Amino acid sequence: MMINIFMVNIFANDISKYDIDGIWEIPEEIEGQVSIGEIITQDEKSFAYAFAYTRRDGDKLIEREIRNEESNAKDMVGKVFLSNLEFNGKKWINGRIYNPNNGNVYYAEASLSPDKNVLAIRATIDSFGFIGVTLYWNRVKTPSYTPLSRNEIILIEALKEN
Repeated sequence: MMINIFMVNIFANDISKYDIDGIWEIPEEIEGQVSIGEIITQDEKSFAYAFAYTRRDGDKLIEREIRNEESNAKDMVGKVFLSNLEFNGKKWINGRIYNPNNGNVYYAEASLSPDKNVLAIRATIDSFGFIGVTLYWNRVKTPSYTPLSRNEIILIEALKEN
């Protein structure tokens, strides 16, 4: 009996490099606005791109039209802004994240909550992870969004250099 409980605990905490894959709500700097993005793992590395823009109305997300003053968001549709995350058995490391608001690229690492529904992305200016911010993305459990096809996804130039 004790062995069975121990084995269940071992497998309950098991995490795979593909657990990060899926559709995510990505909170934006403007309160109540949320991007919808997809994380994909390919060739041992994970990357993310945004494909829909919404606003929060209570518990619901309502699609929003991108206005001219939000041209950065419009330009980001289908572009990879988080790249090169490598899974080390516990978390994703060695990534880069692009901020469309200032054009800068930061170091990034990510970790999943135990229930695998919240992704903490640590974006830092230093490779040690000391100076930066942690962003929290929420998994979209019942996606009503259609991600882009793979041939519609483009890597941002700034990430090609890093």
